[in-house]
Order: sequence, then structure tokens, then C-alpha cells
Amino acid sequence: MSALTTLIRNWAGPLPPPVVTRRPSARWGPSRASARALTVRVADVIQETPTVRTFILEPVTGALAYQAGQHLTLLVDLGGDTLRRCYSFSTSPLGAGRPAITVRRIADGRVSTHLHDRIRAGDTLKAAPPSGSFTLSAEDGGERRFVFVGGGVGITPLISLAETALRRDGVVEVDLLCGHRREDEIIFRARLEAMQREFAARLRVRLALDDAGPGWTGLRGVLGGTRVLDEVGASADAYYVCGPEPMMDDVAAALGRAGVEASRIRIERFAYAAPAAASAPTTPREIVFAKSGRRVIAQPGQTILEAATRSGIELPFSCTMGGCGACKVKKAEGTVVAAEPNCLSERERADGWVLTCCSYADDGLVVADH
Repeated sequence: MSALTTLIRNWAGPLPPPVVTRRPSARWGPSRASARALTVRVADVIQETPTVRTFILEPVTGALAYQAGQHLTLLVDLGGDTLRRCYSFSTSPLGAGRPAITVRRIADGRVSTHLHDRIRAGDTLKAAPPSGSFTLSAEDGGERRFVFVGGGVGITPLISLAETALRRDGVVEVDLLCGHRREDEIIFRARLEAMQREFAARLRVRLALDDAGPGWTGLRGVLGGTRVLDEVGASADAYYVCGPEPMMDDVAAALGRAGVEASRIRIERFAYAAPAAASAPTTPREIVFAKSGRRVIAQPGQTILEAATRSGIELPFSCTMGGCGACKVKKAEGTVVAAEPNCLSERERADGWVLTCCSYADDGLVVADH
């Protein structure tokens, strides 16, 4: 057994589902529905694998315009709480069908279990507007070859991105690699085969199985960094990676060693910032909002978003986990302590952007807007 295989199996435990789920923030807890919430109707439910279902959606109130790679934050009322869960769009906004999200059932997941057990065609759901920055670059960015690397349900945003890239530009080439534990866990198998037929000259799909049977003709073993480099090399314009944390870290590290610049590697994490920042201030801190002149005191353990909201200042937010970027504000002065990991790029950090949902005011914090 390889070191990467051992790492992944030790991380996941005995025979777990293939990837982690995007989990709720312990900082924020049960959430109140946003005033911007929209209502969607479930038009159909598709059983992709024994543990994965796709929910095809249509808007009832509000617009459901989204970018490939973004996710929808569902607002689900259970036991008196409104729980927020983010699920990536698995469809392409350039495709002919309606938007859809794809959800893997988690054994102890309150919302995923509710969706699988209770939600049927005709039911309605509440959601925040689509959000997330795991998206394609602008059309004039010059990218001509994309590599998408996924593990398990991590293929969800990747298939949306891959189809969109292929439909957006007739000369783009795409490599899509995805690993699964067993053959019956392959998500979107028929759709991938249809895409290969439609884009035969420009799309290459490779599937890997941890536990492959004797008749399997695809890749065998865990899909890690070395395998990815062997299959697609280091010359692509952009690499998009989504799946188990150890796989993503291994792929990113291998690409870096091969000379791929960090700006060409995009990672989507389904589990984001830790519940608390160990180095967060232990005494109250003042936050100044430059536009309104409002001053707010953040108590120890309160994020910027919590402190502002509880003082009557309405800041934008969606996932509350540091994963979508909806709560991003610019810092004019001062310092913050941010829980990691989160979705900000190094360039955004250097430019003074802050995620209010997972950042704590430190010294002299002035928010440039609001």
C-alpha cells in the first residue's frame, strides 16, 4: 500500500464515504434565513449512485443564475433551527437543462439525510443566492487547456466547469480525472460518456478506482499527485482540484514541485475554516465601518460578521464557513486573525480583503465600506 493510500485510509477510517462534506460552521451555529433568500422547486430527483442523488431545480421566487463551479446554500428548517449547507451546482449554465445540485448522503448528516429521505419532485426549498469563487477565468484569459482533478463527489463542481469550458470556447481542451472507491460509486458515468461522444476531439476522461475489479479498464489505485502528473503533465493553463483533503494537498504539492505556479492551481474545499482561531484575541476589539462611521465592539470569540450583525449592521454572507467569498470586505486599516483554511487567494489577502464570517478583529480594524 502506497504512502498516499495509507494517508487517505488513515484520514478517512475504515470503508468511509469517498470524500468529506461541506460542514456547517460551529462559530455561527443555527442561522437565520437571509432576507435575500429565494425559493426553488425540485423538478426531479435522480439517483446517481447508492449514496448520491441529483436534485434538478427551478426557481419559484428570485433568479437562479449561477456560474459554473459555484454552489447553492440551502436554508433548511429542522428542529426549530435554520441550517445552512452548501452544495455545488453539477450542471453547466451553458447546457440545455435546468440547474441541479448533487448531494451525497452522510450517515450523520442532518441535511443530507433530510434531502435524501424527504425531498421529492414538487417539493420546495429555500436557498441563498448562488455564490462561490471556484469559477473559470474570464473568456479572454487565454486558457486553452484545462485539467480537472476530482475525488468522489468532488466531481460535482468539476463536471460543471468542464462542460462550460468546452461549450464556451470551441478550441479549449479538457482533461478530467476522477477517483472513486468502487465502480458502483462512479458519479455521472453516463453523462461523462455522453460528453466524450459530443466533445470527442477535445475531452479526455480518466477514471480511477481504489478497489477495481478484474474487468476494470480504467486507472487503478488512489488518484494522487504522481498519477496526475503522469497522466496530464504540468503544461496545462489551469488545474482545478476538488476532493478529499489529502488528495488535494498531494496533487497541489506534486504540481508545485513540477513547476506549476500557484496561480494556475485552483482548489475547492468541502470542509473549510476551523471552528475557532487559536490565536484570536481574548479581549474585546473595536471595529470601525468607514462608510457609516459605525463603531462596533467584537467580544472575544465573535467573528466580524457576528459582531456586526448583532449590532444591527447588515453585511453580506452566505455559507458562513469561509468557503464562498460572499462575505468578503476590504480592510482599510488594522489587522485581523483569520481561521484557516478559507477561500481567499494570496493576492486577495495582500490587497486587504477579509472574510468576515471566519475572521476576528485584532488591532485598529477599519472596514472600508458599510
